[in-house]
Amino acid sequence: MEDKLFYDDDLMKFFDVLWTEVKDIDKCEECVKEAILVIADRTRLGKAEICLDAPPTKFRPNGQYHNTVLYDRKQEMCTNAYVLNYTLPDGGSVTITLRAYGEEDFSDDEKKNLKYIFEEVFYKFNRTMMQGILVDILDTDVATTVASPEAFMRFVERTMRAGQLNRYVVLFVNIHNFKYVNKVFSYEEGDVILKNYACTIKNMLYEDEIVARLGGDNFVLLVNRDRYEYMVENIQNIHIYHSAGAKEKHFLFSATIGASGLENISVSREVMARASIAYQTARLKGVGSVVFYSDEIQQRLMENQSIISDFGPALDNGEFVVYYQPKVDAFTKEICGAEALIRWMRNGKLIYPNSFIPQLENEGSICRLDYFVLESVCKFLRNRKEQGLNLINISVNFSRRHMEEDDLVQNIVRTIDRYGVDHQYIEIELTESGDFQNYEIMSSIVNGLRDNGIRTSVDDFGTGFRLFFT
Repeated sequence: MEDKLFYDDDLMKFFDVLWTEVKDIDKCEECVKEAILVIADRTRLGKAEICLDAPPTKFRPNGQYHNTVLYDRKQEMCTNAYVLNYTLPDGGSVTITLRAYGEEDFSDDEKKNLKYIFEEVFYKFNRTMMQGILVDILDTDVATTVASPEAFMRFVERTMRAGQLNRYVVLFVNIHNFKYVNKVFSYEEGDVILKNYACTIKNMLYEDEIVARLGGDNFVLLVNRDRYEYMVENIQNIHIYHSAGAKEKHFLFSATIGASGLENISVSREVMARASIAYQTARLKGVGSVVFYSDEIQQRLMENQSIISDFGPALDNGEFVVYYQPKVDAFTKEICGAEALIRWMRNGKLIYPNSFIPQLENEGSICRLDYFVLESVCKFLRNRKEQGLNLINISVNFSRRHMEEDDLVQNIVRTIDRYGVDHQYIEIELTESGDFQNYEIMSSIVNGLRDNGIRTSVDDFGTGFRLFFT
């Protein structure tokens, strides 16, 4: 073969066809086959085969294997093969096997030119594979293998353009108490459990449905309307068993869910907006609640958001006031203690706790308010001590949200000690959540406070029962 091959029209056409833009391996293969046809006669090529063998990786969990014939003249060919081997950037290999038609092997010049040509073929396949991996990375949440938020929104937009969005319901799902997992297992093992959870949901879906991870333990789904109740029921009862070393645990996960129908959607972002509004309302109702979006819910949520946004400035401006409700001994009729109660004095009007506590608890600001009450109580007791007045035990309510706080006991002790108050005059009243997976955490907190001489009680919220620990 003459070197002028590398400068003639056939080779230019080969490159034009070869580097046509494609999006997947199958289209790449078609493109390569068409390009080889252009130069097959000029290269005395009888047959060309390619084998791609890529091992599983984090970004390609199932690996990739692709073996195909790119060209076959279907005539008598030389028995000897000219083999080209290439290494993929992320591991694995590509092997290209070439055979000449006729009885003679490829000459050295022919091999030189074939190597040049099929290096380009390799680069074409490699580039297409890397593009595919990149698309998968962008479309996939790597930690859980479900869709990314961007892929979810593209799915929504495609469905909108097809006029099919009203067939679906969107679900915003927050796993209940997943933080407990990371108290039992390491964060690495927690990631494995989260992946198993996500894949459990993914396996429930039809081909025309999708689940994406929004981050943390939050997921969003688009499911067929007639499967809404089925999906909610199953998501509320996901069983995951996990073992690591000598430690093993069976988890039963429920979820707080916001849902919405998708009629009259004009812009794709409204899908997430409706789901988020419904979810925020579900949070206010309590863990494990399911709320379906409505215009009334949106209005109520806006009012709640106003409370949350006003809370910080109001606390800084002294609008929150602590009152003390006496505890009277039923036998002696004497005051034996008190309970600290918080009230919000807003524009001259007294706002009662049921108008702001649920919103702050679900949003998380309740923890800041609880510490404000504890500090107010400590200041109150220190002032009485400085004035030579009798001291009494005062109980302070601490929300269940504090169970997510790693250093709760130490933070409480530091706050009390900062004001020089004897621990016996403080009682911490913890609100139980009713979740069996929190008992271990609750027990640790109660024991830690008791070891520091701080009396505790657990209020079984809503039942009227209270357990005391001394």
